[in-house]
Amino acid sequence: MSICMYCESDKSVVKKGFNQLKNGTRLQRYLCRSCNKQFNDRTGTPMSRLRKDSTQVAKVSAAHVQ
Repeated sequence: MSICMYCESDKSVVKKGFNQLKNGTRLQRYLCRSCNKQFNDRTGTPMSRLRKDSTQVAKVSAAHVQ
């Protein structure tokens, strides 16, 4: 079970479908019934709005560091 990123409730969060990335990877989407907001595991992170897989992003950032 997840904790709401907005109101920090842990008792009223339910699964609500998936977000699909461009490579076909699916991210679980959640709904908080307390504040009625939707979020996924990436919400609140630097990768929150990216539609790319995290392994692709890691490869690109590693190439820029070198």
